[in-house]
Amino acid sequence: MTQTLLNSNASPSISPPPTLTPSTSYTSHNKPPILRTPSHPLTLPFTTLDVFTSTAYTGNPLALIRIPSPLRHLITQAQKQNIAAEFNLSETIFLHEQLNPSIPEWDVEIFTTDAELPFAGHPVIGTAAYVLGVLGAGGGKGHGRGKGRLLTRAGGVDIALAYDDERRDEEDGQGVIEPNMSSRVSADIPHNVHIHSHTIGDLEGPIPGLSHLPAIRKAELQAPIVSIVQGMTFLLVRLESLEMLGAVQLVSEDVSFHGVLDEGWRTGFVAKYYFVVLEEGGWTNGGLTRVRSRMLEVAMEDPATGSAASALSCYLALNRGESGRRRFEVTQGVEMGRKSIIGVEVLVGERSEGREVEGVKISGNAVVVMEGNLRV
Repeated sequence: MTQTLLNSNASPSISPPPTLTPSTSYTSHNKPPILRTPSHPLTLPFTTLDVFTSTAYTGNPLALIRIPSPLRHLITQAQKQNIAAEFNLSETIFLHEQLNPSIPEWDVEIFTTDAELPFAGHPVIGTAAYVLGVLGAGGGKGHGRGKGRLLTRAGGVDIALAYDDERRDEEDGQGVIEPNMSSRVSADIPHNVHIHSHTIGDLEGPIPGLSHLPAIRKAELQAPIVSIVQGMTFLLVRLESLEMLGAVQLVSEDVSFHGVLDEGWRTGFVAKYYFVVLEEGGWTNGGLTRVRSRMLEVAMEDPATGSAASALSCYLALNRGESGRRRFEVTQGVEMGRKSIIGVEVLVGERSEGREVEGVKISGNAVVVMEGNLRV
C-alpha cells in the first residue's frame, strides 16, 4: 500500500480561546460542542456510523469528528492524524461547522490511520447521511429538499437524501424523504478517471506482495491499474469465481507500484481490489451489473471501499463499448462478516477522442452506532 500525507500548513498548539466559557458536557448530536476551562483539554463531539448498510455492526465503520467554526484553524493536522490513529478505523472524517448556517455546505478532511486522503467514498456517504439524515440539514420532503455539498481535497461533492417514491406527499404528489438515524444518501463524486498504461506484469524481476496461488497471481499480473482521481489508485483484479475471491489472503509484503504508474499519477493511495462479476447489466435486470469484491492489503481488509467501487464501475462502463448510463451494485465485506452494499451509477459520454466518464454517483445507507466526546 502506498500512501502520501497531503501537505498542510502547521497550526499553533491548541488552547481554548479566552472568550469561550465552559459548557455542560453533552453527547447528543444536537447539543453544542464542549469547551473546557484552560486547565483542561478541549473536548470535541464524535459520532461513529456503519456505512453502506442499514444494520448496525455491519458495513464499514466511520468516525466523524465535529469541529466548530471558532476552532477551525486551531486543531492542527497532526492532532487530527493522532485522533484518526486512535480510532484505528479505515477512515476518520473531520466535519467543519458551516461558515454560514443557511447554506448546506461543509468542509471535510479525511484521514486514514497514517495519512490524509483527497477523497474516499465511505466517509462521504457516512457524512452525507449524518448531516442530511441525522441533523436534518437541508431536509424535508419534495424533490427540492434534502440536499447539500461537501468540500473535499479532491473537489466539491453534491449530496442528497434518497426519496421513498412509494410514499407520496399529499400536496405535491412527490416522493417523501424523512431525516432519520439510518438514511440512504447519494453523492456525485469528483472524478478524473485515468487508466494507467502499464500493469505490474511489466515489472522486471521478482515482485513481492502478490498471491501465492498461481491463478490469482496471474490475474494480479494482468490487472489494469485505474485512478478515480489523482491520488486514489487501484489494481483491479478480476477473478473467475467466488471460490477464488474467498481464497485471496493477506500477504506479509506490500506490492511496489513504483515504475508502473504513469507520470503525474505516482503519489497518493494505491491498493489491490479483487472482484467477481456476478451478473452483467441487461434488459432483464434493469441494466444493473452485480459485483462481489474485496480489498486486502498487508495487514488489513476493508469492509467497503467507495472510491475503489467507483474506479471499478468506471472501468467496466468504459469497456462496455457504448455510451450511456450504467448502474452497478457492489457487495463487499462478506468474507469478514461486515457485508456492505455500494451503489454506483456511471455516465459515459462520447468525445472526439473517444468515450469518457462524464459523471459518477455513489449511494448507500449509513446508521449511527455510537456518540461521545474526545479530548484533544
